[in-house]
Amino acid sequence: MTLFLKNEEVEQVLTMDDAIAGMEIAFSDLAKGEAVNRPRSHSYAQLAEDTFYCLKTMDGVIPRLGVAAIRLTSDITYEPSIGGLRRLEKLRLLPGNKYLGLVLLFSIHNGELLAIMQDGFLQTMRVGATSALAARCLARENSHVVGLFGTGGQAGPQLQGLCAVRKISKVKLYSPNKEHRRNFARIWEKRLEIEIQVEDEARPVVQGVDIVAAATSSLDPVFSGDWIEPGQHVNSLQSGELDKRTYERASVVATRALERSTFYMTGKQIPRQFLKTQHFTSEFEPKLRTLGGLLNKTEIGRISTEEITLFGGTGTGPSSGLGIQFAAVGAKIYEAARQKGLGWEIGSELFCEDIQP
Repeated sequence: MTLFLKNEEVEQVLTMDDAIAGMEIAFSDLAKGEAVNRPRSHSYAQLAEDTFYCLKTMDGVIPRLGVAAIRLTSDITYEPSIGGLRRLEKLRLLPGNKYLGLVLLFSIHNGELLAIMQDGFLQTMRVGATSALAARCLARENSHVVGLFGTGGQAGPQLQGLCAVRKISKVKLYSPNKEHRRNFARIWEKRLEIEIQVEDEARPVVQGVDIVAAATSSLDPVFSGDWIEPGQHVNSLQSGELDKRTYERASVVATRALERSTFYMTGKQIPRQFLKTQHFTSEFEPKLRTLGGLLNKTEIGRISTEEITLFGGTGTGPSSGLGIQFAAVGAKIYEAARQKGLGWEIGSELFCEDIQP
């Protein structure tokens, strides 16, 4: 039987600790050559000015867990300028004002489609867990204050992950929308039992903190690399939110993997998301470390308390989301959901055929 899981069921069984454990398996095995990952692929078709259709896919196989997975999203993206910054938005154009993102989980032993999962909750948790692992490898062990940029869907899991690997007691928060800042602080102060100090400007968020976490959809830098202080660790979800100076000042630039994403498109306008890696140049490549190499201690990370370290997300050199992340977390979700009797069962024979594909 194939199990179909909505976000509500995934949320019932996936904890941050489980997500971190899954990410550790995925990145460690990849670095040892014991997992395989296909770089993320984007296919764009221009629909109107600053508006595109994007089909995004990534896949990976983790033999240790006996699973393979493919994650796909079918999006209409829009790149408006808000508050003087260009940002990436995904439009809710599906029935019910919704999005479409799925993870397909397969058995590597007989090829069976084990599960189909909505990817919304899963993907925010795997991003938070990945950033947490990077901070565990690179941030100073006594880190306890975080400066956070962003209040969207990725921001909360970033704090959850950091609280799981460091004793975080305080957060300084900024995003362009004042109401969003206040609402986010109210919700996450209670959930994580930490102090969240709302700032009205960006610069104070970087001052006097141990970890700077950027979790935005901005395609333009949200803070200046000149503001970064010695010893700080920077976590970023995508390179559009960082400036070149941040890379220049970092002693170590950690990335998820060395393989580059692929981009294909039709239309006259090039998406800004496509171009946002241009300030990552070959001069920074000697600083590159892989997360798996840091976890396995085959690559050297922070060597002094005064160094600035950086973990960059999508667009940081070759870095991009990995299919193995979804395989690792998907396996944990599948087993836990089975045990709890969650989801809808669909006859696997509906997905099988007599003709050789």
